[in-house]
Amino acid sequence: PTAAPEKPPQAPFFLQWRSGIESRTSDGADQRVEGGTGQKEISSNNDGWDAVWSDDDAEDNFDIGEDGHRVEKSKLDSTIDYSQPNKRRKVVHHRSKLADVLQNCFDAKDTSMSSEVFSEVTSYLSKMGPSSIDVDISSLCFGMHDLDDGLPLLQLASLWLLEACESNRSFEAVNAYLHRFLHVHGTVITRIDEVVQNEDENENDDHRKENLREFVDVVTKLRENQRAAANRLQEKMQHTICLLRHLSRMV
Repeated sequence: PTAAPEKPPQAPFFLQWRSGIESRTSDGADQRVEGGTGQKEISSNNDGWDAVWSDDDAEDNFDIGEDGHRVEKSKLDSTIDYSQPNKRRKVVHHRSKLADVLQNCFDAKDTSMSSEVFSEVTSYLSKMGPSSIDVDISSLCFGMHDLDDGLPLLQLASLWLLEACESNRSFEAVNAYLHRFLHVHGTVITRIDEVVQNEDENENDDHRKENLREFVDVVTKLRENQRAAANRLQEKMQHTICLLRHLSRMV
């Protein structure tokens, strides 16, 4: 080396950028150029950085528009329609895939052309293993302390099971899902009556009492439909057994 190393010029910690201002860096040799031309270039660069780091932003009447260019605040305010609602979609994170599918099917019931609203739920569970189904069903509600968020999901699951029982299809699979549902959430379901009685004494929370009563009605209908479906299947099996016995005696 012909000369000792020199310390490079220090740059600001955070370099701001504005349209119309070019950020150019020059080597240390260019900064030491003697003469008017070098001094003019350095002064012009300093003027640009002074404009960027000036403290007049609070008093500036300009703002950044949608295209990234500076626009007067008065013109920018005139182009904004404050009457339009916020178009940002609310991000909702469901506790499980089953809860997501149940909620999506229930939300699309008004636009669905099919009479079976929750058919996608049955199709979803039919592709899963026993352990995955158990985890998804268990995640619907974690106990009495989780009724605020878990009760709507339990009601949706009850509506799905009620529809599945009324469809008279996949009887064994539907009863397996129902058995697991009652086994996991049976304690919560049996204590709903106590919660309803306690809510009757509290006259302030009418919405919660209405949700609890709707859930009790759905569970009652589910019990009746499952019993009726089981009786129909038992009658058909009994009729088939009687025919087999009669035909075996004839032979």
